[in-house]
Amino acid sequence: MIKQFLLLGFVFFLGFAKAQDKIFWDENRKLVWADFQSQTKPNTSQAAATTYCGISLLLNSSTKKFTSKQVKIQSFFIPSKSWAHPEHKTDHVLMHEQSHFDIAELFARRFRKVISGKSLDVKSLQKYYERIYDEYKQYQQDYETVTNHGRIRDKQLEYSQKIDEEIEKLSDFKI
Repeated sequence: MIKQFLLLGFVFFLGFAKAQDKIFWDENRKLVWADFQSQTKPNTSQAAATTYCGISLLLNSSTKKFTSKQVKIQSFFIPSKSWAHPEHKTDHVLMHEQSHFDIAELFARRFRKVISGKSLDVKSLQKYYERIYDEYKQYQQDYETVTNHGRIRDKQLEYSQKIDEEIEKLSDFKI
């Protein structure tokens, strides 16, 4: 019998969502304002929108040792936890929020690359996870700082392009 372990991480906010409440990243599907379904304004009172995204990790293994092929890593967005200010639903703000989701995909691909072809155990997988998670948090923070939460238009455009290029460079690790 296969044991299933589900580790959810890389999430900005604490909370849980039903599986059917997730949108998994897809290069052919961009976020739209209708995806931001939370009616609860977040504590960040100055926010134009809040994107609740992250990376899920599903391990299917009946043994202590497993391969990277037994690990499923996906980036996701949770509509019921994502919020948008009604007066700030612009294309520019949506691009900024999409880039947060794209960063989750970028780091899902980096994670897949790091473990690709490796023989793993839970402890080694956790170590890789923690390293990627720290890098992910720093990247998200740098993105917010450099773009001033999307307010500096030229920096926002540069960063969105940079993220897209980095995702494309890791096309061998898309699912």
